[in-house]
Amino acid sequence: MTPAEEARRAEEEAARRDLLDALVMLERVGIVDFNGHASTRLADGRILINSGASVRSRLTAEDISTIDARGENVDGATAPLERYIHTEIYTARRDVGSVIHGHPKWSTVLTSAGVPLAPVLAQGCLVADAALIGDPLSINTPARGEMLASALGNRRAALMRAHGVVVVGADMIEAFALAIYLELNCERQVEAGRLGEPYVFSEVEVAASQSALFKRNLLRKCWDYHHAKYVQGEGSDVR
Repeated sequence: MTPAEEARRAEEEAARRDLLDALVMLERVGIVDFNGHASTRLADGRILINSGASVRSRLTAEDISTIDARGENVDGATAPLERYIHTEIYTARRDVGSVIHGHPKWSTVLTSAGVPLAPVLAQGCLVADAALIGDPLSINTPARGEMLASALGNRRAALMRAHGVVVVGADMIEAFALAIYLELNCERQVEAGRLGEPYVFSEVEVAASQSALFKRNLLRKCWDYHHAKYVQGEGSDVR
């Protein structure tokens, strides 16, 4: 095996490990349930994604599928029907290396009630401009995937009305942390709204929070916290 081939193999192994760990953590915190998926794009354009039939609460390495840029299966079990969320975002965004789609409680409650997302948490400011997809239907065709990618634009997240969320990042660590931030913000917004009018960060405060918090070490801190709790934790049954 040449050095280049060894490097590609190491990259893929690391990407598979991070993807599987992220899916385990996303399920534990309720962002992914019996449905939902996450993906990572490799340097050669292939996409790693959990299979449609995978049991999200008991994932193994065999549950990771490989698809091409059009969503066709290359290796492993069949990819989920909503694979086009991933393929069309990757086609539109060269800066995106990982995509998460889940059905978390609080963001779905927020959009089901028709309440616009507002930045009420410092970390939530990083996804304060999340796009809103107006209908709740599955993204199960290339055309609908293109629609979603167009609505997402250059943002880091999209809320799908009464359905779920899509979050993107340069890699899985970034996408994971942003997904956590988005759901925490929605939870605080809903809960604060029960007591009164939530405090909404001003434009100046949003900009200051984005500048202070969109940093690799802080995104990694969020990943490491959940990784230690759900992957490395005592009694963990991951893989």
